[in-house]
Amino acid sequence: MVKRLALQALAIATFIALWWAAAASANSQLLPTPGQTLREFIHILSSSKGWESIGNTAFRVLAGTLIGLLAGTLLAITTRYNRLAEAAVRSVIYPLLQSVPSICWALMLVIWFGLSQTTPILVIAVAVAPFFIINIWEGLKELDMSLVEMASTYTRSRLKVLGKVIMPMLYAYIFAAIKSSFMVAWKVVILAEVLGAVSGIGYMLWISYQVYNIDRVFAWTMISAIIIIAFDYGIFNYIDRRFMRKWKPQELKPS
Repeated sequence: MVKRLALQALAIATFIALWWAAAASANSQLLPTPGQTLREFIHILSSSKGWESIGNTAFRVLAGTLIGLLAGTLLAITTRYNRLAEAAVRSVIYPLLQSVPSICWALMLVIWFGLSQTTPILVIAVAVAPFFIINIWEGLKELDMSLVEMASTYTRSRLKVLGKVIMPMLYAYIFAAIKSSFMVAWKVVILAEVLGAVSGIGYMLWISYQVYNIDRVFAWTMISAIIIIAFDYGIFNYIDRRFMRKWKPQELKPS
């Protein structure tokens, strides 16, 4: 553990040293030094405007991911019970959502909804829904059908079987989709806020670029990276270790 932390600290120190050396040799406003970026970083976090922007972006990421989760899960589970829905999702909905670039959705949604809170949220939802559709499809293929059939002998309610038996076997797949979607959502939201919002990290990045404040552009980029890393290596890893291991498919199979 100590050795791993030491290696990580060494890697970070090496990266900062190389960054500083490159900035010092370039001696250009286009590449600020770590110190200049850190000053802007502290300035942003010491202002209420900075925290308001971070909060707005975080809300949009959470709301968009939640909408994508609900829509993707509903579409994927519906394919199990309805052949027409399965054909529609497989042939039209999933390919459409998966193949159209996020910037196209962002531009269309800006045209429809203008500069609003709704636009970035919907862009995120459209971008992450395919992750839930494909993950839950895969989960449905791996269901322990003996448990499903056993549950069906005790009740004729499909909703009870879905809620008590099928959904617990899908929790690991849903969690994996949430983790992947969250990473994508933070990248998509920046683009969506540049095009279709008047607040948030993406909007502040765009304003910093317009006034040619490259130090602040780097600082906002650092803030975005730190948030993603904190969730990926901190919160999601903790949830996986603490809660999700018991929902692994192989542990649901009877011995």
